[in-house]
Amino acid sequence: MTDAGRIVPMDGGHNFRDIGGYPAANGRHVARGLVFRSGTMSELSDRDHAILDSLGLKVICDLRSTSERSRRPSRLPEAAQYEIWSRDHLMSAGDLTEAMRRPDATPETVRGMMIDAYRTLAYEQAPSYRELFLRIARGPLPLVFHCAAGKDRTGVATALLLDLLGVERAQIFADYALTDDFFARGCQLVASDPVDDRLAQVDPAIWEPMMRADPAYLAAMFVALEVRHGTVEAFIRDEFGLDDEDIAAIRDRLLV
Repeated sequence: MTDAGRIVPMDGGHNFRDIGGYPAANGRHVARGLVFRSGTMSELSDRDHAILDSLGLKVICDLRSTSERSRRPSRLPEAAQYEIWSRDHLMSAGDLTEAMRRPDATPETVRGMMIDAYRTLAYEQAPSYRELFLRIARGPLPLVFHCAAGKDRTGVATALLLDLLGVERAQIFADYALTDDFFARGCQLVASDPVDDRLAQVDPAIWEPMMRADPAYLAAMFVALEVRHGTVEAFIRDEFGLDDEDIAAIRDRLLV
């Protein structure tokens, strides 16, 4: 499966793609058409709705904060039969946004802040990730999970899932890097936020590192987890509370 083949082209969708097709453990592959990742779904067109129907989508897991969902609610068909899951929580990047507004902020300092943020992101989002992984293990599929840009919260969740399935790290990093194909669109979404315009007066060069799929970000996440837990699977067991049955179910369902 080529990178181009996994991207689902949409009019108003953002960074919507299939995580299947990657080689995994023991000569198997991640199944296609069962789990998708995405950015915001607030500007979906009627044609995009038809695409979701053609995918047979059953569940949408929205990883965004309460305020993000309020500012940019997902545009879904009124008669949609999807199960939509979300969790009420505060936006985690507020301090980062304020830091980028400081006079002494530079692209280098913002990149450093992103690296620091990735060291704790998986822990911060553990309640959401637990629900996502349990739905993959036990619930109806196909499923899509998404945040705003589809890079940070979504990217970490994807990396954890692919690692659990035995996908090689190089491939996981390559999947993460695909978000850079949507860089310009992601920047436009940030600049046009209908409510939160705190970055409107900031030089885009300052905050653009926040929008990049920099491999150093994901590497920081993996190092932080493995220093503390040894392996990604151990982190998932420790922090998500998944047991042998749940982990076996995820692998059985997603590996072919």
